[in-house]
Amino acid sequence: MKFTKTSCAACLLVLLIFFAGSCRKNQNGGWTTQLLVPIATTNLSLQNLVTDSTIRMNKDSSLTLAYQSTLYQFTLADKIVQIPDTSIGQKFNVDSLTLPNIRLNFITSLGTMAHQIGGVIGQYIVSLDSTVNTVPGFTIPTAFQYSFDASNWFDSARLTSGQAQIWAINNLPVAIAAGTKCILTDSVTHDTLQVKYFPEIPANDSEYVSFNLNPGLITSHLLFTISNLTTEASNGPVFVDTADKITLRIFIGFLHVSEAWAKFPGQTVTDQTNDVTVNIGDRKFTYVDARSGFLHIQITNAVPQPLYLQYTMVGAYNKLGKPLTEYTTVGQATNAGPAVIDTTIDITGYSINLTGKNGSGFNTYTQRVICHLDSTGQTQHITLQDSLNVRYELINIKPNYLKGYIGRDTITNIDSSAFNFLSIFKSGSINLQSVNMNFSVENAIGVDGQVKINSLKAFSPNNGSVALNSNLLGQPLSIKRATDFPLTPAVSNFVLNNGNSNIKDLLGILPNKLSYNVSVQTNIHGNNQQYRDFAYLQSGIKINLNAEVPLSLIANNLVLKDTIGFNLANTNTNVNGISDGIINIIAENKYPIQSVLTIIVYDANWNPLDTLALNKMISAANTDATCRAFQPAQSVIQEYVDNARMTRLKQGVNAIITADFSTTAHNTSCNGQYFKIYSDYTIGITLSAKFNYKVNTKF
Repeated sequence: MKFTKTSCAACLLVLLIFFAGSCRKNQNGGWTTQLLVPIATTNLSLQNLVTDSTIRMNKDSSLTLAYQSTLYQFTLADKIVQIPDTSIGQKFNVDSLTLPNIRLNFITSLGTMAHQIGGVIGQYIVSLDSTVNTVPGFTIPTAFQYSFDASNWFDSARLTSGQAQIWAINNLPVAIAAGTKCILTDSVTHDTLQVKYFPEIPANDSEYVSFNLNPGLITSHLLFTISNLTTEASNGPVFVDTADKITLRIFIGFLHVSEAWAKFPGQTVTDQTNDVTVNIGDRKFTYVDARSGFLHIQITNAVPQPLYLQYTMVGAYNKLGKPLTEYTTVGQATNAGPAVIDTTIDITGYSINLTGKNGSGFNTYTQRVICHLDSTGQTQHITLQDSLNVRYELINIKPNYLKGYIGRDTITNIDSSAFNFLSIFKSGSINLQSVNMNFSVENAIGVDGQVKINSLKAFSPNNGSVALNSNLLGQPLSIKRATDFPLTPAVSNFVLNNGNSNIKDLLGILPNKLSYNVSVQTNIHGNNQQYRDFAYLQSGIKINLNAEVPLSLIANNLVLKDTIGFNLANTNTNVNGISDGIINIIAENKYPIQSVLTIIVYDANWNPLDTLALNKMISAANTDATCRAFQPAQSVIQEYVDNARMTRLKQGVNAIITADFSTTAHNTSCNGQYFKIYSDYTIGITLSAKFNYKVNTKF
């Protein structure tokens, strides 16, 4: 199409007529137009306002508000069991000191004995060498004495017990008559340690005798004396060899002493197993699994020789089955004082038997201390009075698991807690048609018990307080014990409803806090489970408050609140060009409850900027014969905003919408009735605006 000057002029005329109809020129040379723009929309419904409770939809689409919170709880760790730190010192004296064993061999030949006899008989026996003849009996007139110097082993010792063993081997062709006397004496003190007589020893035979040594002081110089040695005549001719001999193999050993100046051989000087019982009141534990803790050991060695210590907590094993054993070297005591070591063992994860070494105790640790002394080759003076002091501390034992008798306790707690069950309603009051509430006691400890709800009171910031009245108050309510492997808490429920309490009135004030007085007693019948109580570290007793309220109510100034975004910049307009206008508030109310609406706009710091609507009435939805809403009621509120107010609203970020409900109905037959709240009940709020908008354009 070809445009002519005439057609262009016509088009321009049309445009001018259009702008003249919708715009007006202002004094500053700009143009003002009107824009219709949406601002925000939201739905006020119970489902999207509930935070601390649960909304459940019933079969008829009506709603039930459910709530669960813990009113009071305690655990094993912070209420029932505090295993005290234990600091116990024990003195272990050297309970066994032994000296080295001594072995001696004494040999004498037939020829030597013949020379000792002398005379005719002695010469005759010598003459029989290498012949077959009858050998006469004879008696050695002098004693055989054998000295022994044991100073390479010890200087002196106070003997508590010991033993001498003699093996006499007779290689003579004649028997040795019974009655040979063996005497062991101390060459220095001349004390007789022991006397022993041998029985008959046949030819080419042997005899073994042993005897205990007399206690007393001995030195390192010992003397063996063999006397009254008599042979019997041979039984007929025998081959005679004057080199044939008598051998005495002497063993002196098992020398236990109370003190000695000696080069002690390596030996165990202490091996003791002792029980240590911890006082934990009337609690009697048989087993503990340590979640954390330490065993601090301090050892003082007063023995003038290094000791090697093995400390074992008997019946304590980690998760790999390794026993709790510590090996430590302790230096020797000196003139300056005893040697001391200090060590700490982490016993986290160890399970410990607490029944003692006989298996019948309680709260009893069993320890075994073994001290070994190694030979240094130096002479030391050691006595049984020398000691090893072992001091240990069980520190910060936190049980992960306990068995036994946990004891009897009464735990009372008077406190308060937040109660946000009806927090969707910000103020006002409600008359509920029915309420079901119960106290649920969850017992995760292996003990029987009982709980008492001594008092319960609800507080509302707007409606005062209401105390619970119920036949459950102050009554001992039995709770069962948990079972183990796996841990399964026992749950006991105690119901509050319209019939046995005033719970409906208590909730009707919309409380936000509950105060309570609760007491719990454990093992009220004592140790009737015969030490089969158990508890884990986090085991405890928890008192829960559970409630279900069908939302069938009569409301009195019941308030719902919601927050929406309110930012004029989101309207895709140049905010600076907006001068004034009308804000439309359109409410679609599906609740059969009349409401009063208030909308306040806030800046980014939640400072109030302007009130768009203040106590504006919203009509209730129309109801049918069953008092159920079937058609939403629409209410339109128009609010003129001048330039001053608009300047403030341009800073807006959020708006809080408050709906204040009171139950009325268009159907008079529903007035004063309980209204059920259904899942489709909402108030839809839409904000839109018709702005006057300034356009700075020059033609």
